[in-house]
Amino acid sequence: MVMPAKRDLLYISPVIPALTGNGLAMRAGMALEALAERYRVHLLVVPIYASVTPAIPEPLAKLCFRTAMVSPRPQPRGRHWSDFRFDVVHVFRLAMLPFAKPYLRGFFRRAQRHLDLDDIESITLARLAALYRQNGDSARADRTEREAARMESLENEAFRSFDRVYVCSATDQRKLAGRTRADVRVLPNAVRMPAAVPAPAGGGVFTFLFVGTLGYYPNEDGARYLCAEIVPRIRELAGGDFVVNIAGTGASESLRQAVNVQQVRFLGRVADLHPYYSLADAVVAPLRAGGGTRIKILEAFSYQRPVVATSIAMEGIEARAEEHVLIGDSPEAFAQQCARLMADGGLRERLAENAVALVQGSYTPRSLGLGML
Repeated sequence: MVMPAKRDLLYISPVIPALTGNGLAMRAGMALEALAERYRVHLLVVPIYASVTPAIPEPLAKLCFRTAMVSPRPQPRGRHWSDFRFDVVHVFRLAMLPFAKPYLRGFFRRAQRHLDLDDIESITLARLAALYRQNGDSARADRTEREAARMESLENEAFRSFDRVYVCSATDQRKLAGRTRADVRVLPNAVRMPAAVPAPAGGGVFTFLFVGTLGYYPNEDGARYLCAEIVPRIRELAGGDFVVNIAGTGASESLRQAVNVQQVRFLGRVADLHPYYSLADAVVAPLRAGGGTRIKILEAFSYQRPVVATSIAMEGIEARAEEHVLIGDSPEAFAQQCARLMADGGLRERLAENAVALVQGSYTPRSLGLGML
């Protein structure tokens, strides 16, 4: 039986797809794997965001018919590949629209237009503006509110011209109800299950782990909030010694000073998170703004580590409080949940077992591929 030839798809990404690293690069890599099962993929990277690798990882590059990287400045006036009439143009994030326009024109036939929002940026920016204002930075709050309004206008324009829109959760799918006639599909974030998951060492200093790209303001704020508001309260409640490891790239000098407190270790950028998940007894995600779904929470679940998070950090992940995760939306409540985990090994085991089962059932590359059917 002769299999039909795959259709040609142009995938335009603002970040080098990766197998691991920050959440944006991981989503790009997972989407590439899923797309390659159904299409002959031409990958065009316009790196406007910091990438975790200098080049496309070989396993991902092999999935593509061809790849190219172009400088975001100056913006290309024409098409990088002029010899193809693509069947599908898949645009990752709104920031790529200026680079996608040459490929979205009709020519001899109109390509199907797919847009992966990753998160609804107008909503995320509005939340970010509110966080700036809460932290006393009115100037940045005003600028971010204007950017949120601009992004909402761009979204509405895109919704009129794209045939399919991907979002990362059913929560975001509901938020778009009434804003577009496009086919809105859930393309969940996903993680690969680690090859081996060591059991927590136990018996020593209880270790919490915070992971995030620290140049991203919600993560920076989360780290500051953790150290200033939550760690002192854990210290008051805890029945034993503990330490908090903070890992991530892009920390400012101001943030480094802010996290330089008792019982907190700033790790900065680490080449491999596996050893730090191995050391961790629990993972914390005290975020107060953001959008999409947090891949790093799914990653913690995959390592069978219990998680304490805010409601906004868990948004879009189909996890239930007390079954898969502990929720704390005030410094007092967050610290209390951390203290509960320190005192109750049975609770840690139950949360970890339920969380890894959730990931295996709904947040693996197989799940992501199904969203593209």
